Amino acid sequence: MTDLQDISQFRFWSNDTVRFADIDRYGHVNNVAFAVYAETGRVEFAEVIAPGSADGRGVGWVIARLNINYRNQAHYPGLIRIGTAVEKIGRSSVVLKQGLFCNDVFCADTESVIVWIDVEAGLALPLPEAVRDALKPYMLKSSLGA
Repeated sequence: MTDLQDISQFRFWSNDTVRFADIDRYGHVNNVAFAVYAETGRVEFAEVIAPGSADGRGVGWVIARLNINYRNQAHYPGLIRIGTAVEKIGRSSVVLKQGLFCNDVFCADTESVIVWIDVEAGLALPLPEAVRDALKPYMLKSSLGA
């Protein structure tokens, strides 16, 4: 089992900011905001792997699943660091793991599945070899047997 609070698992990092609108009536960052932070990291990662692939046109990525495990409270103000790594590369999909850290405190982890599709046809396509090759350096250490 991968320890997603171990920052060394991640080779790709994004940043986001806790906005005042992200907090609930108790002063905690709400669950929807965590989904947005995960999206920030996921989309930035997708664009590094295949530039233009998240713009919703032609061929590119769509999200098929997102699971979030809330680990610690986060509060406003704050800086969110999002570590993103690849757990598994499939025929047309990729399983991503993320660690979300607010002011350097591990707050949540996610698992998402993104699928390579022809947007107009709405059909999954096999991952191009160039995309597979671009994903490999971002594999979780535990997925590599390290």
